[in-house]
Amino acid sequence: MDGGKQAQFRVGEWHVDPAGGQITRDGKAIRVEPRVMDVLVYLAGKPGQVVTREELEGSVWPGRVISYDALTGTVKKLRNAFADDAREPHIVETLSKKGYRLVAPVSFYDGYPAKQQSSETAAAATRRRNPWLRTLAGAALVILLASAAALLRLPPSRVATETTDPAAPRSLAVLPFDNLSGDPAQDYFADGMTDDLITKLAREPGLLVIARDSSFFYKREPYDFRHVAGSLRVRYILHGSIRRAGERLWFNARLMDAATGSLLWADRYEGRLSDLLDLQNDVIGNTLSALRIDRNAAEARALRRRQTGSPEAYDYFLHGRNRFFLYASKDENRKARELYRKALDLDPDFALAYAMLAWTYAFEAMNGWSDARQDALTHAHALATHAIGIDRELPVAYFVTGLVHRERGEYAQALEEAEKAIDIDSNYANAHVLLATLLYYTGRPQEGLEKIKRAMQLNPHHPYNYPFHLGQAYFILGRYPEAIEAFEQGLGTNPSSERMRAWLAAAYAQAGRTEDARWEAEQLLALNPEFSLQRIRQAFPFRGAQEIERFLHGLRVAGITQ
Repeated sequence: MDGGKQAQFRVGEWHVDPAGGQITRDGKAIRVEPRVMDVLVYLAGKPGQVVTREELEGSVWPGRVISYDALTGTVKKLRNAFADDAREPHIVETLSKKGYRLVAPVSFYDGYPAKQQSSETAAAATRRRNPWLRTLAGAALVILLASAAALLRLPPSRVATETTDPAAPRSLAVLPFDNLSGDPAQDYFADGMTDDLITKLAREPGLLVIARDSSFFYKREPYDFRHVAGSLRVRYILHGSIRRAGERLWFNARLMDAATGSLLWADRYEGRLSDLLDLQNDVIGNTLSALRIDRNAAEARALRRRQTGSPEAYDYFLHGRNRFFLYASKDENRKARELYRKALDLDPDFALAYAMLAWTYAFEAMNGWSDARQDALTHAHALATHAIGIDRELPVAYFVTGLVHRERGEYAQALEEAEKAIDIDSNYANAHVLLATLLYYTGRPQEGLEKIKRAMQLNPHHPYNYPFHLGQAYFILGRYPEAIEAFEQGLGTNPSSERMRAWLAAAYAQAGRTEDARWEAEQLLALNPEFSLQRIRQAFPFRGAQEIERFLHGLRVAGITQ
């Protein structure tokens, strides 16, 4: 849309203000990042048309080489802003191996028309922005060589390479298993299968496994496994599909070497729901054998870590974990809690269910959702301790006890629990985040900043709380522009986060952007009219008074005085 960057228009029922960087409906305004707005503006110029990935990248990132997932992540943020569903889109549709399409109706104000730019015109514009493309245009030999390279499945330059030393670390990502049941309601089961494989493989010595948040970034998005491996900086990709019909299970799995493009192994598994853990261990055993990791020792560890003998309890647990990992709201947190309790009613020795139930109470306290915060922390500690009593090698249980100690201001104990979790699972990115917060809560923000960046390397497509903690570290260091950037990034993936908006409002205020600070404060109070400075003071257990007072001062400048 040449020259139309500032023109306002409508997408469905939404008013879009590109210059103001926001979309509005029914009086509710949502801010979007500049790149997200650029993608929306470009798609709005071609309503109903399929726009290729290359065309969008050439328009939004002209002349730049970007990672494969840059556009994918931007489209996800666009969907989040519109509360759009990738499976049943009403705004942006993803067409596998083709690109994206704006399916909502578009109308422009003041007679401004949508310019229907042909693909040939777009290609010409891309060549103008990228002069080196003119050299390649018409070079049939180059095209032929590129096609041959694709056929030979040459790896991207960023794919991790490894030595042939059996003791050298191997790097792996487990991508979400596809649900082939024909019922979207069964997604939780395929996701649970993926989660368990990630968790179990991550605890194997000599194996670096990307965290579940980054793996699930690619759920329902078109991807090439070599590009994913390059983006995540791993060499191996484990992927498959699963189908469930009542008590029967069928699933396929394969392990790919992205550096060579070769298939290391593939197999088909069939059994009953009660056989699921054994089937998972078969997948893990095949994977470890292919990666030349001691399979016998791994299988012995797996036998010691059997989660539950009750398929019904496991099913409730998967439902609960699926809800909890939305990190969405107080209501979703409580629904997850109810499902964990149902699992424990069926199997009172289900250690992982106790640990995850404990996490719901810790999460409630951390978000200020409980009127009895200390009671919530007491529940969390008791449940996590009980889980450890059943299984002393459960990293999430130590992680939750560490959270509880941190929220109580018991930093030495919290540090000890975080280190226990990391000792058991060195790939446990959330435990590294916990360690980072302990450092900046205790007056060591620079060290905390370095640790949170390390956690982000372990979990490249992290959830919103990672940039939240990154922003906190920058805020404490007085680096407000960088704090604002981090908080805005986190808010882009979770616009309903109250604590993110609170810190962003304070950062805007400290940076002298008072109008922006007041706008964020208004959005915060719209989300939670009962938000108060007293409750927020309790929710962030800084050891020193200076840090929390600087935060509260920013909120007062933003207009929150109660």
